[in-house]
Amino acid sequence: MQVLKIFGNKMNKIIFFDTGPIISLVMSRLVWILPELKKKYGGHFYITPAVKKELIDRPLTMKRFKFEALQALKLIRDGVLEEYTKVPLKKVNELTKLANSSFSMNNKNIDIIQSGEMESMTCALKVGADAVVMDERTLRLFIENPNEMKNLLSHRFKKVVEVNSTNMGLFSKSLQGVNIIRSIELISIAFKMNLLNDYIPKKPKGKYDLLDAVLWAAKFNGCAVTEQEIEELELYLLKS
Repeated sequence: MQVLKIFGNKMNKIIFFDTGPIISLVMSRLVWILPELKKKYGGHFYITPAVKKELIDRPLTMKRFKFEALQALKLIRDGVLEEYTKVPLKKVNELTKLANSSFSMNNKNIDIIQSGEMESMTCALKVGADAVVMDERTLRLFIENPNEMKNLLSHRFKKVVEVNSTNMGLFSKSLQGVNIIRSIELISIAFKMNLLNDYIPKKPKGKYDLLDAVLWAAKFNGCAVTEQEIEELELYLLKS
């Protein structure tokens, strides 16, 4: 499991967070694992200004999301999350332009990348971060298997999607060196650290019930993960 290598790494000790995984953890009532994970990691958990805006500044103006924003704000106040402000904006704009001109529909480009995602990836590339935590499927697929992006977008919009192969290839190649992990992998590390043991029910297969519950909670709260991936994670974690 890639995340185990990242948490055992002795090198750069920097991880960037996109907005989605923090929201997934807050909504799954698991955000409390982040301080414990940071202690084990021994490095920096960074967010960029665009992520802070999406995660805290904007939601604080909305009654529906205000408490979620306050929980994220507490992570900053407690030093768990740190804001990274040295964003290479020129590079962010270049990559955003490439990404958002790679696919079109009815002769109109499709905007598929958000500012928080792009800032996180570009900053991670700049400093040689160990990983970016990102739950959204689109950007991960774009980098890891760009040819599948056309199928995903065609299925999503139910229309013919055209591809600018040059731009698509340049964008994917630019970010090949960045590791992407998800909130579900962070939850798996917390499970292996026994942080969740207080929730194990006293019954046969209690550990399985707990693991199944937290992994599905992440999925239902925004983490892009398939049922097969959950089953594979359960087998791996319960064996080890």
